[in-house]
Amino acid sequence: MSDGRPEPVTVRRVDPDPAITSAIGRHHSIPTAIADLVDNSISADATRVLIRFVLRGERAVGLLVVDDGNGMDSATIDDAMAYAHRWDYDPGSLGHFGVGMKAASLSQAETLWVWSRAYGCPAVGRGLERSTLDTGPMVQEFSSDEAAARLAAVAGSPVEVGTVIEWRDVTGFLQSPDEDEQRQWLDATVESVRSHLGLVLHRILADGRIRIEIDQWDQDFGAGVSRRVSPLDPLGYHATGRSGYPRQFEFSLGGSVGVVQMHVWPHAPGSPEWQLGGRPASETQGLYVYRHDRLLQAGGWDGLTAPSRDLNPARVVVDIDTAMEGHVRINPEKTGVVLDADLVRAWNSGKRAGGGTLLDYLADVRTAATAARSRQRQPVTTAEPRRGFAAPVLEAFEDNATWLEDGSPVDLRWRGLMDDEVFRVDAEHHTVWLNTRYRAALGGVTGLANDDAQVTKALLHVLVGQHAAGSFVGPKAKQDMQAWNAILLAAVQDAERRHARPPGRPASPITVTEDDE
Repeated sequence: MSDGRPEPVTVRRVDPDPAITSAIGRHHSIPTAIADLVDNSISADATRVLIRFVLRGERAVGLLVVDDGNGMDSATIDDAMAYAHRWDYDPGSLGHFGVGMKAASLSQAETLWVWSRAYGCPAVGRGLERSTLDTGPMVQEFSSDEAAARLAAVAGSPVEVGTVIEWRDVTGFLQSPDEDEQRQWLDATVESVRSHLGLVLHRILADGRIRIEIDQWDQDFGAGVSRRVSPLDPLGYHATGRSGYPRQFEFSLGGSVGVVQMHVWPHAPGSPEWQLGGRPASETQGLYVYRHDRLLQAGGWDGLTAPSRDLNPARVVVDIDTAMEGHVRINPEKTGVVLDADLVRAWNSGKRAGGGTLLDYLADVRTAATAARSRQRQPVTTAEPRRGFAAPVLEAFEDNATWLEDGSPVDLRWRGLMDDEVFRVDAEHHTVWLNTRYRAALGGVTGLANDDAQVTKALLHVLVGQHAAGSFVGPKAKQDMQAWNAILLAAVQDAERRHARPPGRPASPITVTEDDE
């Protein structure tokens, strides 16, 4: 044939292995799995959702997601439990693949129970065990009386019409027997769920379309404090970081005109809307992709450009509309998208309102970031760190420190030193060397990479980095460093004794004489 394509002899259908169902949703976390369930509640016209962690003592043993939506009858719940059913979603529905409830739930729990009642219909109940997925899902049907009793038994929120999703045997929960660890884990998990839901549903929460609460229900003592989920708007700044923004960016795609909105954040390192749950700014710059007001991706450039510290203030809002629907692929966990080549080309050739391209916008962001840093007064003065630090640590130094005016950037690297040296300042090469012999005790890992032991490196840089930034180390500085070396050596030797390893013995049989970058 002219296009070089071979002609098939036969064509046959190959059915997927039933085990593929157990792989769907494998990358869910507890917050993303719960968010998928809340999406279903919103699509069912719920106005209130309760997320309940069920406790036995200090240990979380189960989870409920309770809503006052439309509920399901027997036929609808059977469709909802099927993996192969094709759904015809309403135009504004948050559903996408038709497997969210099952995949999200069984990514975290061994057992899923669903209890529901639609208006004017008897209560229904179904169950699914993760252990059946590899050979083909086996759906359990419970009696209407059992389902009605379960719906009525939701303490503080009995369900007349609506749905209860119940997780049992939750493998995603902490299994430690330590009660303090359990309390800390539960507090952190609840805050993580609140933060994630507040972010991905911030438009819907801000409009008052849904109210979401999280509580903890002790099986012996009842409910604890209920915490409401508040919107966390990634565009919740008060003043733009650059005059003339936000601006619209228009592009042509398949005969239609698409629009995205470009924002430049002001410098606001302490703002929750900036930090988005404590993520580094290198991860929150980029695209914010929405579908029906539900945030699907919070940051990342999807190949449009490379992440950069100077692009931290850049946030581009993308609402998937009819023109873009076929050019954006959503992952099953609804935590990211992939843009096809046609959409990337369209964006690269588009123009922002008033003139200018995507590259011009990125240049404006870099200019704004540089200007913001120059205006900001920092409380700490230190040498500029360079190699040896992870990107978030470099960003933290940049946000909180001013560089020495006459100093050169300083590297922190590993090499073999004398037994009585934990570190050595090399002013000629503007490097602080750390002793490979003590790498494990200092928090490092064996190998050629140089991005380990970030706590030790940050503290050591603040302590002696200024001496490596210049070209000369004076007598007083040398005395200071001898003292610090002696103190740190005692700490290292004590750490090694506690781990029953002779001082100076490497952490593994691999010996590294100098890191390689």
